[in-house]
This record gives sequence, structure tokens and C-alpha cells, in this order.
Amino acid sequence: MKKLLLLIPFLLAGGLLCAQPCDTAAETPLRVLSAELQRNFNVLKKQKPPLYYMAYTYYDVHQLSVSVAEAGVARREEKDNRLAQVNIRAGSTKMDNTRPLKTKNNPYDKDRLEVAPVPKADEQTFKITLWDLTQRAARKSQQYFSEVQADSQNASARADDSDDFVFPPRENYCRNAEPLQFDSDKITALLTQASALTRGKPFILQSSFDFSAQYGHRYFADSQGTLLKTPQRLARLSYILEGQTRDGSTITRFKGYDVLTQAELPTPEQLAADVTQSVAELEMLLSAPEAEPVSVPAILKNKAMAVFVHEVLGHRMEGHRQKQDSFGKTFTDKIGKQVVSPVLTIVDDATLASFNGIPLRGYYEYDSEGVKARPVTLIDKGVLQEFLMSSSPIHNFPRSNGHGRAELGKQAVARMGNTRVLAEPVVTYDELEKMLLDEIKKQGKPYGIIIEDLSGGFTQTSTYSPQAFKLEPTLVYRIYPDGHKEPVRGADMVGTPLVSFNTVIAAADDYDVFNGSCGAESGWVPVSSIAPSVLLKSLEIEKTTKSMHKPPLLVPPFALLKGDAR
Repeated sequence: MKKLLLLIPFLLAGGLLCAQPCDTAAETPLRVLSAELQRNFNVLKKQKPPLYYMAYTYYDVHQLSVSVAEAGVARREEKDNRLAQVNIRAGSTKMDNTRPLKTKNNPYDKDRLEVAPVPKADEQTFKITLWDLTQRAARKSQQYFSEVQADSQNASARADDSDDFVFPPRENYCRNAEPLQFDSDKITALLTQASALTRGKPFILQSSFDFSAQYGHRYFADSQGTLLKTPQRLARLSYILEGQTRDGSTITRFKGYDVLTQAELPTPEQLAADVTQSVAELEMLLSAPEAEPVSVPAILKNKAMAVFVHEVLGHRMEGHRQKQDSFGKTFTDKIGKQVVSPVLTIVDDATLASFNGIPLRGYYEYDSEGVKARPVTLIDKGVLQEFLMSSSPIHNFPRSNGHGRAELGKQAVARMGNTRVLAEPVVTYDELEKMLLDEIKKQGKPYGIIIEDLSGGFTQTSTYSPQAFKLEPTLVYRIYPDGHKEPVRGADMVGTPLVSFNTVIAAADDYDVFNGSCGAESGWVPVSSIAPSVLLKSLEIEKTTKSMHKPPLLVPPFALLKGDAR
């Protein structure tokens, strides 16, 4: 979550760029969006039931992807994507077509928005696409509003009877960004060379080395008069290695590099060193002992803590969930109360473009609803302050704070951007490990746990399930009272939010970034999380699920090839 201001220059990859009010004469997509929206909305707002809000979104982005799998099978694709989306609300802000039904199942496409490709970049094709999308979206919105009205006659009272929508403020902002410049031939060679390091390793059953980039602009116009043009820029090089033990445990090693320029990509030497380390870790974990169910003191290393906060706390901080009757409401009524360890302060700041030179995937200037992003202090020294808000208001939080997000084709809801964990006081990581050893001895435990890496997992938030989480560490060590460590495999983290976050007793000063993508009802959105390593007084570990099948009987062909001569 990050910060940028209007009407000042921005120094970004690709040169000095300037934000300014939109000139619709110069911005053809915005001119067409604005004119068609006004023409169509003037008719639709007079219908019964009225269509009271409209928004058009248009993406014009270029995509590049390169993939090298199984030590040398390369695939490369490059294309332009031009996509238009229409969002129409029927009824009124008090109650509209987006309200979930209570007395029957919601239709599978209720929260899907009308999207279509714009096959040509000429104005007439653009207008015809918008006309067709608008017709379909209008009918669908009115149909579902009728169902909402019928449902409201028989549904029980809602716990939070807030309106379904609040009008976003009017905005006018345009910023151009130069295209990202990547040499696909050099990237293919880089990935192919790194992939060769998996040859001759029969314990590697699958490997994939990938690069993806997308860049262009998003255009947005709505019936409030908002006009926006903002850059869309994401690029990542990554690899994943996979193996399997004889008893069915799947072991993976993953590493990603988020960049915005060719120069920021890892050098061949750096990538080779990282892959070599990941190969060694994979082989080590495949022969490591299996973890046992236990509750012991533990350290969550910085990136693992970043994922932990995102998965376990983040979704419970999303505002729209607080008024869902099926939501567990772990924190709904706890504003002003301590909900996590006082060591921790948590801020979501989508305006932060980078951290320590690392581009943050959760950065944006305006959310999917056209609301300007801003930093939101969720928790201050353990005390709950605020929720992440979209344009769906809740009790005591009547407006958006710029966190309405969605992938194309989905209705926006409150989502995380850049979730930053700040700790006070802090010590060095070495001191944190010493504190862990002291805690192990104090509690009389045979060992503690250090979780180096965490891939994700799931957290349950509905009233139909326990308010619990189960996360999947991918690199775990036992640490014994004398300080020696051994790797273990097959360990899952489990627990409940209110207990787990209050077991944090210390933190280090080694902040690091997790960049990824988060899936929820509004689709997949890019996110980032920044955190230090933390010491937990107690962490519960369970055995992870295993495959019922043995590893392949046949050695993969690439495992028979000789490795890189270096």
C-alpha cells in the first residue's frame, strides 16, 4: 500500500512522468467512455426500477510471457489485450442488485460484470462494444434487483442494515507511463540457462521457470463524472521446483523476483546461485524427518510473517464482510480494543510503490471503484482502529477508504493492497533467535520451530465453520535448546486469530517483502505484505496432507541429461 500525489512529477522506470487532469480531447478512450456513459445513463436512470449508477472501465495492456519447463522446453507469447467492462447498479444506494440473497442461493453470476474484448482500436467498434455490454448489464441489474426486493420481504433482519452503496467522490486524474522494456530473447536465454541446473536431478519431478509482464493503462469513467487514466505495470521472473517423498509428501521450492526494468532482473550468476540453493533445499527436505503434532515456541521469519498476517488477519479486516450475516465477525465489534499483541502496528498503504528497492505488487493510485488510495491504520500497537473499506458502507464506517478492488469481470469488494506490519520495540534477528532458545528452556520444551518460508493456505471466516486457519510452511527447522537445527517436512500451522496474534512477544528489525496474488469473491488481485521476523510464545503444528500415490516409477527424461557444466 503506497503513496502518490496529484499534479506532481513521478520518477518511475521509463523516465520522468507527470500526472495531470484528463484532457478528453487527447485521450480518445476517455472521450468515448465519457460520451457513451452520459448518453446511456440519461436513458437508464429514468427506467423502473431506476439504474442509479454506472461505471465503464477499459484496459489497454500488452502482455509478454516466457516459460521454460523441464530443463529446456520453451514457450513464448506476446499479445495486446483491449477489454471493456460495464458496472450498473439498479435500485438505490439503500438497497440495490448487489445485496446478497438470504432466503435462497445467490445465482452464480450475480457478482459478475459484463466484459468483452474490443477487437479494434477505432471509435465505432468501441462504441458498439459498450452499447452491447450496457444493454446486457442493464437487464441483468434490474433482474437481480427484483430478486433482492422479493428476498427482503421474507429475509430475517440484517445484523448491519447499512446501505449497499455510497457514491464515490468525483475525481479527474490522468497519468501516462512509458511501456516496460524487456528483451524476450535475453529472458528466454536466462531462464533456459537456469533451468539446465535441474538436469541430472532425479528427485526433481517438475520444474518451471517463468517470466510475465503486463503494461498499459486503465481508463475509468462513471456517472459521478470521474475520469481516470492510470498505468498498469507488473513484471515477475519466478521458478518452482517440485519433488515427492515415498510416503506421499509433496515438497516445493519457489522464488520470485518482481521488477520493472530489464536491469532489475537477476544476473545469470545470481539466478544460478538461487536455483542451486533451492535444489539443495529440495533434496534436503525430501530426506528430512516428518514433523509431529506439537505446540512449541516459534519464530516466523519475515516473509513467512508477511504471509501469515495477510492470510489470517487481512481478510478479517475487509469492511464489507462485517455486515455479512454469515461472517464470523472476529473483530467486527472490537474497534478501540486490543486484538493483537501490543508489539504490532498494521497499516495498509496501497500508495507505497516500493520497499527497499523492491516494487510492490499491491501498489495502485485509484482502486477499482475510482476512489483514491490512502494509507489506513488498521491496528495501532495492538488496538483495532479501522477496517479496509470499499464503497459498501458498514456501521460507523460510511465511506470508502480506497480499497475496493476486483479483477476484471468481478464486483469490487474491500481488499488488501500493501499490508505493512510495524513492530516496536525490535531487536536484531540473532537476538531474536537467542530469545527463542531462552523461551524453549523456560517452557521445558524439547525444541522450538523456525518457519523460514510459507506458501499460503486457508482461513475460515464463516459462522458455519470454526474461526481457524491452516497454513502451509514450505521450509521449516526444529531448533534445539543447544542451538543446533534440523529441517523437517510435512508441517502445517494451525490456530485461531485471537489466540495466535496475541502470542507474539518480540520482533526483529529485518523487514522483508512478500509479493503475490490474493483470491477472493472479487477475483485475483496483486498484493504485497511487509513484515519483520517475530517470536511467538506458542505455535501449533499439525501434519500436512499427503498424496495417496507413490512417486513416478520412471525417471523423468530431463533427469537423465547432464547438468550445467559450470
